[in-house]
Amino acid sequence: MWVFVLEARPLPDTPDFSQFGGAHVLCYQMPGLSEDPMRHASDFLRQAGWQVIGVEEEPEQITREEAPDEDHFDQALLDDEAYIFHQWPVEDMDDETRH
Repeated sequence: MWVFVLEARPLPDTPDFSQFGGAHVLCYQMPGLSEDPMRHASDFLRQAGWQVIGVEEEPEQITREEAPDEDHFDQALLDDEAYIFHQWPVEDMDDETRH
């Protein structure tokens, strides 16, 4: 399973924009889902109303035992992918990174 973490912020025309300053998104993808896991995740997140602004952890292939959360790993086994958002509110952003 490919696992990596992206940093994202909500797009201005979405309801999340007024509520969340950003998110770290833990991404799980089955090998073979896409030739470019990060591009696939970026496209998925954009459709969900989020823009990728950085890579926190590069993709690496791991086993279930190495997964940060085995339940999310199992969900990706069923759906070919899983994206877990760890969001923070706009109020928690410092002035330099506020959107």
